[in-house]
Amino acid sequence: MTKIKRIPEFIWGKKFPNITIDREKCTIPFQCKKCLQICPELVFHVVRDMRQEKRLEEMDPRIDGTYILAVSRRDKCTTCNLCLDICPVDAITIEVPEQEPFSALKRDSKWEQS
Repeated sequence: MTKIKRIPEFIWGKKFPNITIDREKCTIPFQCKKCLQICPELVFHVVRDMRQEKRLEEMDPRIDGTYILAVSRRDKCTTCNLCLDICPVDAITIEVPEQEPFSALKRDSKWEQS
């Protein structure tokens, strides 16, 4: 089993959007696949729910809860909101944090030349 690495909260001054998926509403992602198909940055992917897995048995993607929609690349999200518009059950929410201006050298910094 691979361990998912935690993405840092911001890289180079950019804060990433918080994308949450309501798993109560999105129960069979393989039958819908609309957010997977419309996202230009491929932010979403589908994974097996290991708690539902039984040893030496295949998992049927048509049964509720065997596969779940996950966000793997939230750093690539451009907040185009295409996934929000196309989701038939409104299971996806995106919260965009307020961006702070990034500057390499700030005033009164020890790197500033007089």
